[in-house]
Amino acid sequence: MNAKIRRPCTCKHATNGSSPGKVSMKAFLGNSIAFCAAVLLTFGTIVAHAAQPDAAASPGADLSDTSDSTRGLDLAGMRLAPIYEADFTKPLRFVREDDLFVDGKRIRRPEGADWVLEGKTAETRVEHGCLSLQNAGNHLVFWNTREFPSNFLLEFGISPADPDNGLAIVFFAAKGRDGGGIFDPGQPRRDGEFKAYHSGGLDCYHSSYWAVTPAGDPRGTAHIRKNYGFHIVAKGRDFISGQGAGPHRVRVLKVAGQIDVEVNGKLAVHWVDDGKNHGPVLQGGFIGLRQMSHAGECRYTHFKVWAVE
Repeated sequence: MNAKIRRPCTCKHATNGSSPGKVSMKAFLGNSIAFCAAVLLTFGTIVAHAAQPDAAASPGADLSDTSDSTRGLDLAGMRLAPIYEADFTKPLRFVREDDLFVDGKRIRRPEGADWVLEGKTAETRVEHGCLSLQNAGNHLVFWNTREFPSNFLLEFGISPADPDNGLAIVFFAAKGRDGGGIFDPGQPRRDGEFKAYHSGGLDCYHSSYWAVTPAGDPRGTAHIRKNYGFHIVAKGRDFISGQGAGPHRVRVLKVAGQIDVEVNGKLAVHWVDDGKNHGPVLQGGFIGLRQMSHAGECRYTHFKVWAVE
């Protein structure tokens, strides 16, 4: 940041044969140019630094920690009505995103399917009573095709093949930006690339509840973001990293604008959407499971949803 500023030199070596103490015009001009260049370089560095975000700052660095390892979800006074439970003992009824397109246009809905798999090379299967999602080198999202109510409790179990490398997200309350369904004709193609989900054709919430970099460094935090726009609104703690393969129980409770994410009986992250920032409170919508490419493979033991009445 602090550039050395070279001033015109009046020493004997800079005189080019002139009398000692006198500076030749050639040397004077050369040193003046160097001085101006140093000033411009310093100014440019300052401007460039000010224009860029702090690369060392972690996402949500200005947010307080909303986690609580001493308690889990508070369901007191809530009436839970079961509305969906996946059966991973039977063959999956799923379609690929590409199956819904003809000549580059979305013209089909996933009728008769329980799930839609999005991801360029992603694979899925059921074995030993579990759902297996394999990234095969690319990001993936696995959507349930049902539209769930605004107030719900979601529970699933996840077992990463490598708990020390990967990142998993759950999308919920997802709808088209026009208020329609996420599989409606006109919705853009989604192939697992993240931008299509947080700044594409959808409005939704998402929580990254387990996050380790490809280099094996735990992020240490769990986040809630509100989309469209990838707005980080709450930060908590990652209670999966460093805790083995699991299965780890994840629960998401959404009641109106209040969102709580619990992992292994501990409150991982909490937020109340007041509808004043980043658009109104999102209501009912679709739920999807996301794995970043370096997750490799994760198994899900169950997937259950209750309506909260």
